[in-house]
Amino acid sequence: MKEFGVIDMHCDTITKLVYEKKDIRENDGHISLNKMQKGNYMMQCFAIFLYLKAYPHPFASCDSYIDDFYRFMQENSDVIKPVTTADEIEENWEKGLMSGMLTIEEGGALEGNLANLQHFYDRGVRMMTLTWNFENELAYPNYMDKSGMRPDTERGLKPLGIECVRKMQQLGMIVDVSHLNDAGIYDVFRLATRPIVASHSNARAVCNVPRNLTDDMLRKLKENGGITGINYCPDFISEKTDENQIPMIVRHINHIVSVAGVETVGLGSDFDGIPTPNGMSDCTRTHLLYEALKQEGYSQQDIDLMFHGNFLRVLRANQVRS
Repeated sequence: MKEFGVIDMHCDTITKLVYEKKDIRENDGHISLNKMQKGNYMMQCFAIFLYLKAYPHPFASCDSYIDDFYRFMQENSDVIKPVTTADEIEENWEKGLMSGMLTIEEGGALEGNLANLQHFYDRGVRMMTLTWNFENELAYPNYMDKSGMRPDTERGLKPLGIECVRKMQQLGMIVDVSHLNDAGIYDVFRLATRPIVASHSNARAVCNVPRNLTDDMLRKLKENGGITGINYCPDFISEKTDENQIPMIVRHINHIVSVAGVETVGLGSDFDGIPTPNGMSDCTRTHLLYEALKQEGYSQQDIDLMFHGNFLRVLRANQVRS
């Protein structure tokens, strides 16, 4: 019996592998299927990441990457299956199979057309960030200037962004506020009728960067029933990026638990989209985080919630019953 099962809410592996012409079964990146098996992975959310300045036709590019995702799943169906529901994830786990779920990192993939949201849902996408680091038709990210990233507390969701949040929740697609600006996040809280996520964001009180969530946001996330996925990016964990990051990851978890409870914590590595963190060099190292949390005094039940249970709950709460 495995001690834990990992659900990771965010990685950039698909676009990285396609760009580098590498295989998902075995590669030198943070995530491969062989590494996932060693790391006790139950399910990986595979984000289709779009750098808008490089994609003049983001809808078609996203669709093409989705084709690649399904090709990877088909070629490796002996170890992993694509899923859209919590029941499918649990059924695969019982059979000894891992699961892969499609997500999108960049609402610009819609090209301002909400009909495209239905298209992506029909193709299996079950979560989407409204922005990445660029303004799009939906919303604004926390902005960049010469001195770095700054929180934007003034510009809320655009009218189409408001419609998009409502449509996502009607469809059963999880709204992801990672990368969204502060004002937009508060708009989502006001609009949300189902649990939302920040798929790969940490605690701003521990590491003061605008990609992390404030304590007030964490409390509102708890009220909403949502979760934030702990991001392993060194710059979002600590100013001391050359040190072992695992103790600092635990510090973020401790803080989020103290503010918003264990039910608000998930995992969102950002693997294959970040510099390699010391101590968490790839997805085989999650057992080190598990051991650190046990030493910190967390129960098996608490760790199970953080590692997979909280996400399964959120996914079920977003599923639309026919």
